[in-house]
Amino acid sequence: MKNILKTIALCALTTSVYAAKQAQWSVEFDVNKSSLISTNIDSPKANLNKQAISYSYPLNSNEKLNFDTIPFEEKSKQYWIDSTGAKLINGVDLPVTGGNTVIRISPMTNDKSIQLETSMISIQNNGEDKELKVFADSAQLKATGAAFSENTVALMVNAKAGKLNLKVDSFAEETPFVIHVLEPKSKYVLSLKTGQSTFDANQKISVNTDMLFGEEKLNAELQGYISRPDGSVLGNLEFTQGSDGNYKAEIDAEGSQGLVVGLWEVHVFAKSQDKGIDIMRDAQTSFVVNLNTAQFDGQLSISEENLKVGIDVGLTGRYEVRGVIMGTDAKTFELKPIAMTMAAAWLAEGKQTIELSINEKFIQESGLVAPFSIKNVQLNNQTYMAPVQTVKSGIDLL
Repeated sequence: MKNILKTIALCALTTSVYAAKQAQWSVEFDVNKSSLISTNIDSPKANLNKQAISYSYPLNSNEKLNFDTIPFEEKSKQYWIDSTGAKLINGVDLPVTGGNTVIRISPMTNDKSIQLETSMISIQNNGEDKELKVFADSAQLKATGAAFSENTVALMVNAKAGKLNLKVDSFAEETPFVIHVLEPKSKYVLSLKTGQSTFDANQKISVNTDMLFGEEKLNAELQGYISRPDGSVLGNLEFTQGSDGNYKAEIDAEGSQGLVVGLWEVHVFAKSQDKGIDIMRDAQTSFVVNLNTAQFDGQLSISEENLKVGIDVGLTGRYEVRGVIMGTDAKTFELKPIAMTMAAAWLAEGKQTIELSINEKFIQESGLVAPFSIKNVQLNNQTYMAPVQTVKSGIDLL
């Protein structure tokens, strides 16, 4: 019986190469026009071209496409401490877990007459004086092209687990310093990632973090915040620990409007203790927030080789819609790629459409059959070169 049903289905698939008369979204949209940006954005306009374009190009049907973007996971073995000349004269304790430790000392001053010398620095490890090994001086660090301050010095110390006491003499009491501690071989790691790599505006941003010793999860004191691309703080993170030991936090992306260029950042600061050892770790990672100047309104209409996609526009500009046309392998019943289709046009505020090309020639040449669909449908604002909306499950062609 199962083989008979499969044969019937196969016959149904092969009766038509492409005869779609209807199209429907695979998801329902919660269309809320009031949430759209409708005022000018304080950001440079990258594309003011008003000419409409539409094109498509074939894809290799054997190519494996993955529309899931995996968030980057930061695994930190480092931390930073803000200090002053007054504190460093008396000595600052730096918790370490043992092994080779790199300490970078950066006086945050523009006074170039002030020079940080190795002779000003002394380090004790659990009360024992340590010989200093200069890992890199300011000239060597600047040669890397990184944004180190003029007098930055990096030292390497082979330390035992416990405390390093760092002293720096001959600086004014109010001179600000940043101390960076890196333990490259440590087994204590702060893991940090966001729930997604891209969030919609006004969506909850989810953050996951763990203090790890190998695979073991440790309890930790956590603080953190999220910053916008312009450096302003969206809000502080409040972490809760789940039954699986993971720490999670959520925060609304409300207030994201108007910030287009650049990535958003998560900053987390952790303290923990294991086997009598104090552990400190800082981590940061980044993500994208979509710009809600427009949205798919759920309306579709199909005619011959064109598909009109309805868009509710809040802010006039140049918009692009793109997606991957997929067809069914008659032997395996798998969806496989046929072509990339893309269209862009200048759209005024209000109800608008963008017309995608469905190239029947590409469909016929692919050898794939119905049912067809368009996956990973993206809406982008080309005026500001910013993502607006993505529907991975896409549009079904019926």
